[in-house]
Amino acid sequence: MRPTTPLDRMAGAHDAAVLAVARRGDPVSRSALAQELQVTPQAISKILARLMERGLVEEAGTVTSGPGKPTTLYEIVSGSRRAIGLHLTRSRLHSVVVDLTGEILERRELEIGRLQPVPELVATLADEARALQDVGPGILLGVGVGMPGPVDGEEGVYRGTSDPDPWRGAPIRRLLAEELGMPVLLDHDSRAALVGEAWSQPGLLRNAALLLVEDGLGAALCLDDQIVRGAHSHAGEIGHTVVRMDGIPCPCGRRGCAQMEHRAALERGEDELAARILAEVVVNLVRLVDVDRVVLGGRTVHEQHEASMDAIREALTAGLSDEPWVHVEVMLSTRGTDLIAVGAACEVLEHEYGLPQVLVGPE
Repeated sequence: MRPTTPLDRMAGAHDAAVLAVARRGDPVSRSALAQELQVTPQAISKILARLMERGLVEEAGTVTSGPGKPTTLYEIVSGSRRAIGLHLTRSRLHSVVVDLTGEILERRELEIGRLQPVPELVATLADEARALQDVGPGILLGVGVGMPGPVDGEEGVYRGTSDPDPWRGAPIRRLLAEELGMPVLLDHDSRAALVGEAWSQPGLLRNAALLLVEDGLGAALCLDDQIVRGAHSHAGEIGHTVVRMDGIPCPCGRRGCAQMEHRAALERGEDELAARILAEVVVNLVRLVDVDRVVLGGRTVHEQHEASMDAIREALTAGLSDEPWVHVEVMLSTRGTDLIAVGAACEVLEHEYGLPQVLVGPE
């Protein structure tokens, strides 16, 4: 794969913007695209020609609205591309294959039940990907993997946080790409989740935080339409912020980390306290990065989403009471338990859209 240039990235951003509008579902005209994206119709014509040449967009008929030539409509070709998404946890693997709009064509679930050695883990991931590689029409672009952090997405390595950890330091992306013979992307589960949610609601999450409640707590940030990764790919490790001084010891070496206190509260049956901990985390996030939407996702939060959302809304109302002009919407993920797997697949699709991703094939 040749390196991308500034012109590639500019063209990719334009292509992605047009496809994001087309991804909403309804056929759209050239003039409507130009108006929404604030570019000239001539520029839209060039972008559409490029996308049609790649088979990503096609004409969808015409409409007549007065004198003059009929207006041509365009729509995304959902079956032209597809990608596989794998959501890996310490105990299970959730797999999907999606089309170019992010719609699920098929899903699978596998209980792992233990921390597999790295060679066995890579074989498991490869087997699940192969089980889905022939599902659906169009070109299979690759495989995306979302897993708990810390994950170095640039290097494709799981960093781990404590010993003993059989996955720590494993170059999972490279090993899986070699095993499958196709491009692979590896990312933190919360960032994959944010991409998956953004695909469900194009243009809505321009300044947003996604709080992921799975085995631990994680967050992903989108600021001014850009997902934030940080200097070491650690942005969003909200689970290791302290919410109780001298609290429960955490494997990271600190005490009172949010994810440890939240898990302990749930294990004690103190659901109200667990919800308040999430609420405190969200208020801190909003204060720190100034987002206008917070999305809650993950298996654990879906089981208690009503109590969690109520507690968060109450905490935001109290915490922002002196700033009535600040409005923050709290939302539940539209993707349910498919969120991370779908997001990992959508990150692969973004590469085809023209936005450079860390998508690496076998050497």
